[in-house]
Amino acid sequence: MNDLSKLVLFSSLPSFISSLEATMILMAIPVIAKEFSITYVSASTLLAFYVVTEVLLSIPFSLLAERIGVKKVMVIGTAIMGLSSFLIILSSSFSTILFLRIFQGMGASMVLLTSLSYVSLVGSDEERGKMIGLNHTIVSLGYVLGLPLGGMIAEINWKYLFALTSILSFISLYLLFSLKEIHARSGLGINVIYSSLIFDGAILGLYNPLLFSLSFVGMVMTVWKINLGKGFYLTSLSGFLHSVTRNMIAAFFVFYLYSLHLPALLIGSLVLLYPLSFTFVSFYSGKLHDKYKLKVASLGFASMALSSLSLFLNVILGEILLGASSGIATTSNTAYTMSSVSNKDRIIASGMRSVQGVVSNTIGLIIASYFRVLLFPYIEITVILNLVSLLILGIVNK
Repeated sequence: MNDLSKLVLFSSLPSFISSLEATMILMAIPVIAKEFSITYVSASTLLAFYVVTEVLLSIPFSLLAERIGVKKVMVIGTAIMGLSSFLIILSSSFSTILFLRIFQGMGASMVLLTSLSYVSLVGSDEERGKMIGLNHTIVSLGYVLGLPLGGMIAEINWKYLFALTSILSFISLYLLFSLKEIHARSGLGINVIYSSLIFDGAILGLYNPLLFSLSFVGMVMTVWKINLGKGFYLTSLSGFLHSVTRNMIAAFFVFYLYSLHLPALLIGSLVLLYPLSFTFVSFYSGKLHDKYKLKVASLGFASMALSSLSLFLNVILGEILLGASSGIATTSNTAYTMSSVSNKDRIIASGMRSVQGVVSNTIGLIIASYFRVLLFPYIEITVILNLVSLLILGIVNK
């Protein structure tokens, strides 16, 4: 492993831990609800508090990273994740655990934005696609392993989930100290908070529809006050639309396979086909992007739309094709987005992209929770949103 790959690996590990823990907790919620004699909805606030904290703080923390350095914020975030996870192990009150989940979300918001920032700022533009591909591969492995690992651990003791997060966080913390510090100052200052309103409004609007108005205000003010270029904003939009379908489809496979009442081990194995396909293709997609640029992302969006039709024929085949298509689209589109801004703006851009991913994941899960195993709406939404993403890239290429 060369030095550059080692930098990407070490800086991506905290985000891997965050994605692993965020996925594992889904499998523990029913067990936690039973232990504390609360409803499933009440137990689900463990996930809601975590997500809302991530969304609210990611962009403000990007300002902090500009001021004190990317590595320092990554180290602080990883330490917060490790310590809060450890304290959850010692807690016996649900309200205390809920409070500590806010701190976990705070740590996660720090590592998600700094992970992408670091990868985008080290190395040359010619290798950026490959490095972002490696980052996506590592982070997506967390989602790959989270469901089956979370299910197995939760059956033994749900607190072991947080023990694993804590141990991995402190190991990662040790490795992070070997990284060099990176600084970049965009000069955007407090104006970047306007972009935060877009995503804050989107996530808070799920709880109170009137708060969606914040997104509109944030969008207008962002375009007016923050000049990151047409390429950044348009490919961010195409990536967001695609990400909604990617997460929606991932949840569909979970709902569908569980509805078949297959053995738990078989369900866990089949669920993995989608993220494994994504992970396998993602790294190579990044390398192709370095040579062919947005043509790779365009191929991914088109392939995602067409591959969704395979669900009518065979769901397992659809898992593999859709996972591979998403790996092609996501990595290439993200690589272009980050390359479209100058080095000094990449910390802020990473914060915006990271929180965008959290919001799209939440929206995708909500859509899937509504439709459950009704196949046609998933295919219709996937085709429409990915074709719109493809059209957006056509505008970027003009």
